[in-house]
Amino acid sequence: MLKKAPSELQVLLTHFEWNLQRLDEVLKQEQSDYFKGAALQRFGHTYDMTLKVLRAFAESNNLPCQTDEQCFETAVNNGWMEKQSDWKEMAADYQRINQKPTQDAEIVYGKLATFHNTFSQLFAKLKAI
Repeated sequence: MLKKAPSELQVLLTHFEWNLQRLDEVLKQEQSDYFKGAALQRFGHTYDMTLKVLRAFAESNNLPCQTDEQCFETAVNNGWMEKQSDWKEMAADYQRINQKPTQDAEIVYGKLATFHNTFSQLFAKLKAI
């Protein structure tokens, strides 16, 4: 039995797609400190939205999704994400950029295109459900 109405899942997917588009746009900007900071911030928003979507899909299917790690494992186990996905690294980098001061910002920034690809693949699979 679905706990969330399909329209609620659709709204979350729409917000997820919007965040993906904004992340893509900022990654195409010049690599100034301003745009790098904006890209890292957008990555954080997209990561947060990813977890909201995963929690909603898991809840609607009565699947476990309490922690970030459990949500990603549920996504992999249900074929929503690729097994070789870099979600563990993504989760660690999300935590890293939320620390103040952010020493690893440049390293995380260099991975954002890969993370965007992972988010996009997840979005495509969830949209097809």
